[in-house]
Amino acid sequence: MKVCFIYFMKNGGVLSDADDEHLQIQVPSVTKRDLGQRALDTREPIRMIVLRALQAYGVNVPTEAISDRRKRS
Repeated sequence: MKVCFIYFMKNGGVLSDADDEHLQIQVPSVTKRDLGQRALDTREPIRMIVLRALQAYGVNVPTEAISDRRKRS
């Protein structure tokens, strides 16, 4: 599996989209299909599913980062 980090950061104390960093990975096609199916079943973006899984694994993921950025208030 290849992992590519694209790093850029802005200063600020509040978590926002500007504080997000890009992470690109290659996964087996069966894994991507399973993530896509879970996204359809739960009606959540793959990003939320992956962040929730990383948090469950013990990776530090701010709770406020696990949200659907497509939903508008």
